[in-house]
Amino acid sequence: MDDDAWPTEILHSNTTSEVWKLELERVLPQLKVTVRADNRDWRSHIEQMNEHRTKINETLMFTQKQLDALHLEISRSLEKIGSREKYLNSQLEPLLLEYRNLQNASAESREQYRQVSGRLVEKSHELAQISDELDHVKHEMEERGSSMTDGTPLVNIRKGLTRVKQEITAMDVRIGVVEQKLLQAKLKDKSNMQRDMNAPVYKNMDMGLF
Repeated sequence: MDDDAWPTEILHSNTTSEVWKLELERVLPQLKVTVRADNRDWRSHIEQMNEHRTKINETLMFTQKQLDALHLEISRSLEKIGSREKYLNSQLEPLLLEYRNLQNASAESREQYRQVSGRLVEKSHELAQISDELDHVKHEMEERGSSMTDGTPLVNIRKGLTRVKQEITAMDVRIGVVEQKLLQAKLKDKSNMQRDMNAPVYKNMDMGLF
């Protein structure tokens, strides 16, 4: 018969179940199909997600208790802090008011100091100018005092006056001498004129011819 031909009658197996089991155990490793897991497929992560969810729930329950206890402790601490803050505010309110007043006074003092400093600078400039003028006046007074106490100019003036007097006296003498000479010359001329007038005419003519 041809191997590819279809059977024309029902085939009955003569193999027992024990033989089938033995054969199945022999070929089972060869029939094992390995399916590659796709990380992008959410179905492959369902079991892992369930495990994580279980761990999260367990951790959340434990953490929730700790958070509740911590919240309670923080609330009590905040209440204590609030009450302490109110107490401190009530105790420090006068001091804070005084501090603000001192700050305002300090600001006013700084402003006054700034104004006074500006005036002080102006007064310093004026003082410097006055000091310069005073030094100049002192210098002039010292020069005048030294010139007044120094007798040299007075001595020179006296010498000059004496010399002028001497020159005037000499000049007077010269003038007297000149006047004397003029007077003698006038008298001589006058006497000559009188003599000529008293002399004879012919004598005058002879004298003129001579």
